[in-house]
Amino acid sequence: MSGILGVWNSQKTTPWERMLQDLQVLGPDGMGDWHGLNGQLSLGRTQFFDTPESISEPPAIEHQGCVVVWEGRLDDRDSLLGSHSRSVTDGQLLIESYHRWGIDCIDRLVGEFAFILWDGTNDLLLVGCDPVGNRTIAYAWDGQTLLISSRVLTLLLHPQVSSELDPLYLANTLCSLGCQESGSTPFQAIRRLQPGHALILQGDRFKEQQITQLISADRYDTTRSPQSYYDEFWDLLNKSAKDRLRTVHRPCTTLSGGLDSTIVTASLLHHLPEIDAFSTVTSIYPEFDEREPIEKFLHKYPQTKWHPVNSDRAWSLSESWEQLPVPDDPLITCTLPMNLHLMQQIRQQGFGTVFDGEWGDEICAVDFSDLVRAGRWGKVQQYINNEDRWPSFLWWEFVLPRLSTYWLRKWFTLRPTKSLPPWIMPHYAQSAQTQMAIDRSYKSMLGGGLQQNISWAMASGFSAASNSVYTLMNAFHRLQVTSPLQDRRLIEFVLRLPPELQFDPNHGKIFLRQVAQNHLPSEILWRPKDNYFDPMKYAGIAKGAQVLELLEKLRTITFLADIIDIAQVEKNLLKYRAGYAEGYCSGHPFRNGEANYIYELFSYVSWYHNITQITAP
Repeated sequence: MSGILGVWNSQKTTPWERMLQDLQVLGPDGMGDWHGLNGQLSLGRTQFFDTPESISEPPAIEHQGCVVVWEGRLDDRDSLLGSHSRSVTDGQLLIESYHRWGIDCIDRLVGEFAFILWDGTNDLLLVGCDPVGNRTIAYAWDGQTLLISSRVLTLLLHPQVSSELDPLYLANTLCSLGCQESGSTPFQAIRRLQPGHALILQGDRFKEQQITQLISADRYDTTRSPQSYYDEFWDLLNKSAKDRLRTVHRPCTTLSGGLDSTIVTASLLHHLPEIDAFSTVTSIYPEFDEREPIEKFLHKYPQTKWHPVNSDRAWSLSESWEQLPVPDDPLITCTLPMNLHLMQQIRQQGFGTVFDGEWGDEICAVDFSDLVRAGRWGKVQQYINNEDRWPSFLWWEFVLPRLSTYWLRKWFTLRPTKSLPPWIMPHYAQSAQTQMAIDRSYKSMLGGGLQQNISWAMASGFSAASNSVYTLMNAFHRLQVTSPLQDRRLIEFVLRLPPELQFDPNHGKIFLRQVAQNHLPSEILWRPKDNYFDPMKYAGIAKGAQVLELLEKLRTITFLADIIDIAQVEKNLLKYRAGYAEGYCSGHPFRNGEANYIYELFSYVSWYHNITQITAP
């Protein structure tokens, strides 16, 4: 991860050095900039030396009449420009791809990347990012000045960028709806570039334009055997893992007892003689501990050197933010303390590239709409038989997505009120921004096929927010974290799979299980696995002292007084903590929603308190 920064046509004094130095949290190995057009355009980069080529690459790359600052990694280099690609750096390769294909180069590039490119010959500034959303970039445009940065908060250092909160983003967050608009940030003046999109500034004309999107199948190949699909997925996974091993840092992997991390680790051992693996373990939460399946994996792959990391005290809301950089978004997940603990241990032992199994859930999801569209009626019937409330399921998955816009709006108008946290003031619940957020939440529940679901997950504000938090914390610990499952080639392959290969009435992720038949022990292969992070979330709310401190900070945030009934928050929190101590939570039917509401509110309070320290004059 590196940091990139661009300023175009600023009419006021730009705190350039301060903004560029702020990005060093993303790239502490080197820093440099380029200035042109008599100071009208400035481009800068703070570098994290990751690939072998990056060490010799200057921060701002001038090549063939263009200048680029960029961050990431390009894969499948030979397919771009043949053997010539081996003699140039990734940044030079990006410029040469632009000369060959123009702005459509974003569709040709494979890897994880975001860039700012200046083409002086055509008076064109091009900003792009990869179509999978592995890397993204924030920007602010007021009609005269364009500010671009890898980090949202860096843009707030510029005097022309307001720190006024975005009301729709705020409503989504405070009401626990989780459906932030694509491209949104917590701040009204700042947007994020969406995956596969570009910003184009030429002369005085500015636009955001979609350049590419993930490719799925219009029809499925019925002549291929299932085994051929399993073999091709495994080959693509190995290719993706190999590309990500092009690094100057010692690689390791995070390992749980689930399918995703174990198949990634098995793939790495296809290329490496041995691998170090780090796992979160606990001695006091048995439902969270996965030592038993991990040991089965270690027995099959003894060349894995295992590092168990105890996380008994890694409760949610236990982060010491005074020692950590403030994230761009208030989405601070309950798994973050465990990940921070893992990061510390991994870095202390000298590793720099960390592989994980992110996106296994997304690419192996079963979608009812795809089965219907493909006419797989036997699987459709099995799917329906597995649903306890099948009439409601069919209404959401089959009927609503097929209604015209007119009737869909009618239904949303007549719908029952969506459940909100009990402390949201009635007038705020009925406000325009809250009702809009609720509508977006309903629409996100409508079935639309695997491609639509994956595209939504990549482009949604929720995904970008989560990614921004983890990217920042990984960079702070000087770690590059990557997942071979989050590769464009592999995702597009999954989108072209016959949908029946993804569905089984008895096992989730059946396709991945079939792929791993010869690579994982049966105890992992056929093991059902549920979300096991909840105990750490519950303990953080019920036992942690920081929650009570955050309750006091909540009282000091004046604009929330008109949105949140603080007395109700305190009542619910104290009831929850008392009930947890008495074993109340184990049998309470609303404990998940109750805990989520409390957790998300106090995550926001923690984030906002730290933001005010940064934005205060």
